[in-house]
Amino acid sequence: DGLKSGIIPSLRIQPFGTAPSLLIVTIRGNGSVDPSQITRDGTVAIYQDGFYLARAQGLSLELADLERIEVLRGPQGTLYGRNATSGAINVISKKPTGEFGFKQTLGYGNYDALRSVTSLNLPAFSGISLKFDYMHSERDGWVNNTAPDQSDYYAYNKDGGRLSLNWKIDDAVTLDYTYERGQIVASQVYWQVAFDALGIIGVEDGRQKTTRFDITPLTPSVTDHNMHALTATWDVSDILTIKSLTSYREIEEEVSTNYAGSLYFNGLVLLEQLDQDQFSQEIQIIGTQDRLEWVLGAYYFKENATQDLQTAFSLDSFGLITGTPLTPIPLTTFNVFSGSDTPLTEITTSAKSTALYAQATWTPPILDDRFELTVGLRYTDDNRIGSRTIEADNDVFVLDVDHWDPLVTLNYKWNENFSTYAKWSTAYRVGGASVRSASFSSFGNEEVESFEIGVKSTLWDQRATINIAIFTSDTTNAQISFPDPTILSNLEVTNAAETIEVDGAEVEIMIAPLPGLVVGLNYTYLDGNAPPQPNPFDGGALERLVLTQIPTHAGSVTVDYTFAPMSVGTLTAHIDMSATDEYHYSSAFRSQDLDSFAIFNARLTLSDIDIGGSRGRLTASLWAKNLFDTEYVPYGAPIGAVADTAVYGTPRTYGFEVTYQF
Repeated sequence: DGLKSGIIPSLRIQPFGTAPSLLIVTIRGNGSVDPSQITRDGTVAIYQDGFYLARAQGLSLELADLERIEVLRGPQGTLYGRNATSGAINVISKKPTGEFGFKQTLGYGNYDALRSVTSLNLPAFSGISLKFDYMHSERDGWVNNTAPDQSDYYAYNKDGGRLSLNWKIDDAVTLDYTYERGQIVASQVYWQVAFDALGIIGVEDGRQKTTRFDITPLTPSVTDHNMHALTATWDVSDILTIKSLTSYREIEEEVSTNYAGSLYFNGLVLLEQLDQDQFSQEIQIIGTQDRLEWVLGAYYFKENATQDLQTAFSLDSFGLITGTPLTPIPLTTFNVFSGSDTPLTEITTSAKSTALYAQATWTPPILDDRFELTVGLRYTDDNRIGSRTIEADNDVFVLDVDHWDPLVTLNYKWNENFSTYAKWSTAYRVGGASVRSASFSSFGNEEVESFEIGVKSTLWDQRATINIAIFTSDTTNAQISFPDPTILSNLEVTNAAETIEVDGAEVEIMIAPLPGLVVGLNYTYLDGNAPPQPNPFDGGALERLVLTQIPTHAGSVTVDYTFAPMSVGTLTAHIDMSATDEYHYSSAFRSQDLDSFAIFNARLTLSDIDIGGSRGRLTASLWAKNLFDTEYVPYGAPIGAVADTAVYGTPRTYGFEVTYQF
C-alpha cells in the first residue's frame, strides 16, 4: 500500500480495469496499460526475493512479512534482463530468525475491512530455521450493486500462506527455501460513464456509491498462485561466493468482468480463464577484492501459458431484444449485432530466455580512492511462439531475437557526504503479439537507451539528505497501439517508426529539523515527446501519438513525528500527501485528460506498550487513507466517439490495527 500511495512520485501502481488481481506498474512514465495479455510483457521487472515474476496476475496479493522493497528506476537491463526498460521492483521477505518468536496483527476498518497477519518463527534445530506466515484480508465493496444476491464492486477476499526454511549446512553452505500459496477472490472496478454521446445511459457525475442499475451477473474473479523458490549459497572463500537460484511458479485465474453497460455494447461481460507456469534457474559467481567487486551470471527462463477469452452479454442496451433499452437479460453469448454467438478465443504461448551477464565496480588507485567505475554487459537470447484460435482460424507468430545491454556508471565521492555520478544504460522489452490484433501479427523488441546524471548528499550533521537525478530516455521501436475505428475490440500493436523521448528530473529530500521530527519531500518532472507515427488503419498516414502515464509534475510530502517518551509507550504520528498533475491514460481515439489530484493519508501509532514483564510487546494504530475523501480518477478510456469512461479512486477508508509480538 505504501508504494501505491504515490510516495515515490515516479512510480505509479494502479489496479487494472478488467482483472482485479492485476496491477499496472509504471516508472518514469514508461509502463504497460494492458498487462492482461500473455503474449505481451511489461516494462517494469517485478522480482520476489530475487526471482522474476513474468505475469502481473496475482500481484495485488498482500505480502505477509516484508523486510524491504527495492525500487530501481531507469533501465536495468544488465542485471535484471529483459522487460526492465523503465526499472525493476524487488520485494524482499524476512528470513527465519532461528529464535522462537510470534507476531500477530489484527485490523478492522470501514466497509467491514478485516486484516490478519500471523508470523511464527521456530527455534533452530540441526542448523534448520523455520518461519510460517499467513495473511487474510477482506473488505466489502464501496459501490453497492442494487441487484440482490450479487457482488458489490471493489469487494475482495485474500488469503496467502508462506513457509520459509533456512538451513545452514555448514559454515560455507546455506540453503533458503520458500513455498508460497495464495488466493484472491475479488470483484472488479466500476466503470462510470463520463461522456455519453448517445444519451441512453447518461453521464454519472462524481464518484458513485451505487450502480446505475441492477448489474447481474457480477461474479468475483478468482486468482490462485503458488511458488517454490530455492537459493543455495556457497561461500567458497572470503572473496568468492557462488549462488544458485531456482524457482517454479503457477497461476490459475478465472475472470468475469461486467462493464455494467458502460462500453455501450449490450452489457458486455468479459469471460477469461488463464493458466500459466514458469521456471527459472540462475547461477551467480560473486567476487570481492580490495579494489574490485564483480559478478558473473547465467540465467535460464521458461514460460508456458494459455488464455481462453469469450465475450457475453447481460444487458439489452438498445432494446433490440426486449424492446426496452437498458433491460437486464440472462447472460448469453449471442451477439444481436452479428446474429450469432461470440466465438471462443484460445491463446497459447511459450517463451524461453537464456542470458549471460557480467558487472564489475573498480576503484582505481587514483584521486585518493574517490572515483568508482562500474561497467556491465548482458547478452540475452529470446525464443517465443504463440498461437490464437478463433473457430476454424488459427494464427501463429514466432520470434527468435537476441539483445546486448551494456551499462557504464561513473561515480565520484567528493567527500564522505557528497558524491556525483553519471550513468549510461540500455534495456529492452521483448516482442510479442496482441491478442486483440485482427491479424495476430508479431511486433519486435522495444529498446530503451538512457543517460542519467545525479547528486547524492548528506548534510547538516547527518540531519538532511538530498538526492537529485536528471535523465533522458530514448525509446526506439516502441510498442505502440492503434485501435480499429470500426471494430472497437481490435487493437493493432506495431513498432514505432520514430524515436520516443522522455526527459525528466527527480528530487528527494529528507530532513530532521527538530528532535523527533522527520520531513520528506519528493518531486518528479517528466517531459515526453512522441513524433507522429504511421497508423496502420489509415494507410500509414501519420498520426499524433499521445503518451500515457506521464504527468508533467508529481510529488509527495511525508511528515513523521515521535513524541517524548511516555509511561504507556512511544507515540508517533505520520502524515503523507501525494499529488499528480493531469495526464492521459489511453492514447486511443481522443486524448482524454485525467485531472490532477492530491491524496492525504495519516497514521497514529502507540508502540512499546507495556503489558507486563516478558509477555511481549503491543502496538496499536489508528489510520486513515484518502483522509479528505477526495474524488479523483486514476484512469479512464474513451469508447470510440460514443462515450468516455472513468474509474474513480478509493474513497476515504479508516480503521485501527493492533499488533502483538514476542
